[in-house]
Amino acid sequence: MRSTTAYPPAVPGWLTDGGRRRVLDLGSGRGALAAMLAVDGHEVFCLDEDLYAVNRLAARTDADQLGLNVVAGQAESLPFADRSFDVVTAAQNLHRFAPGLALAEIARVLVPGGHLAITYNTRDDTVPWVKRLTRLVQQYDPAVMQGDFGHGSIDWITESPYFDQPRTRNFRNWIPATRAQMLAMVERSQAVAGLSEAQRAELLQGVGELYDANARPPEPLLLPWQTTCWRAEVDHTEVVFTDDEPGLDIPLDF
Repeated sequence: MRSTTAYPPAVPGWLTDGGRRRVLDLGSGRGALAAMLAVDGHEVFCLDEDLYAVNRLAARTDADQLGLNVVAGQAESLPFADRSFDVVTAAQNLHRFAPGLALAEIARVLVPGGHLAITYNTRDDTVPWVKRLTRLVQQYDPAVMQGDFGHGSIDWITESPYFDQPRTRNFRNWIPATRAQMLAMVERSQAVAGLSEAQRAELLQGVGELYDANARPPEPLLLPWQTTCWRAEVDHTEVVFTDDEPGLDIPLDF
């Protein structure tokens, strides 16, 4: 399967568990997942603490067409009323939030029976040419391509009193990469940028030769990634609701 999106097409449906949902997407950034959710027919609210990201997302040429609702705010202090959303999503970013505060807030804004949905893309290092690429780059920086993608933060969910044990599902995701994109990916590494000019040239030559040996022109080389998703249903037993406090009230009627 050749993916032209950040996530395989089946991911939004699994994350929302069917039906039409009201979704809050945390740390939306460029809105990759939010846009896919909106295309699938969900009502999507995008939240990000970065005002530049918020303005950029609101200015997307298809934002109005998709019906994206863009809000500035923090996951640790959500500007929404209690029980406002069916699903809260966190794509590639759960590890960036303060777990004690964020999970309590996420649970507060979920309706009874609602759930938190998380996704991370992780590189599939079992593919032979990816192994060779890793060995090549690690000759210059052993710490590069170690595969710490942040998904260890899922342990926060399993230990949280606000959510049941999560269900999980993996999807294979093939991301096209041109030769120039592959070289740029390697060159972006801070350690690689610190190499001498001769070392950097030698490394990039090796990466280019590896690309040429495995690509089938004119098709780009496909980077093998795995998208891992989790769903955890909210448990309101220990949630402190704030019905009397001001917030952004979102009626649940469609």
